[in-house]
Amino acid sequence: MRLFHTLQSYAPTQEKAPHSHDDFVQLFYIHRGCGIASSDDKRFLAVGGQLLWVPLHRLHYLKVLKDTRVSIIHAHPDVMPHFHDDMGVISTNRLMVQVMAEIDAQGAEYDEAIQSHYLAVFIDQLKNQRYQNDTYQSHQDIDKRLLPIIEALTIQPDIKLSLDSFAEHCGASSRTLNRLFLATFDQPFRELRQQWVMEKAWQLSQAGVPHTDIALDLGYNSLSAFSHAFNRFKLDKVLD
Repeated sequence: MRLFHTLQSYAPTQEKAPHSHDDFVQLFYIHRGCGIASSDDKRFLAVGGQLLWVPLHRLHYLKVLKDTRVSIIHAHPDVMPHFHDDMGVISTNRLMVQVMAEIDAQGAEYDEAIQSHYLAVFIDQLKNQRYQNDTYQSHQDIDKRLLPIIEALTIQPDIKLSLDSFAEHCGASSRTLNRLFLATFDQPFRELRQQWVMEKAWQLSQAGVPHTDIALDLGYNSLSAFSHAFNRFKLDKVLD
């Protein structure tokens, strides 16, 4: 096996037992939704538009939450660059996002020859990418009361979404939920919501969606407010 790709959708939450691979590396591209990626020494949240790297021999597992769609690429180590000895997030560019959007759009009806060309372009672009810091690394197990909020924000990001709308459903007050976000991610809900919304904006922008449409889809009242937030996010992304 030199390169193998599968596209999977998850309705319920699914989780594999911790495991490692001795003869191939893996990439996970999150088309939409999110997953909780764990290795033997860290845990972080991967959201739509992000690309995960899993090297040889690294014990890992990915807990994929409901309504998530993922491309899984298995490859011989010689096929792609070695980014790091640990699992983590890899940067992407506009062409890579567009290629993955085309693969996602084809779904089960894909032409193997065409998909092979798409994947060749995707892998070729990897040489220009870099290993990134884990934006959403968690310091403890993610409390189950946070999962509905995380799912909602990653499946349908909205800058107006509030903890109050989840308090009764999650069985905890908005103050308690915010404390859980702080304890888990070292950031309050409001900052995480902003980052998750901007990650989605980045993915849509890279796919060529007009910024006016992105702003409306993400709940902004004005294009100027969205542009200010997005330009600041892009600057931080470049400096990361």
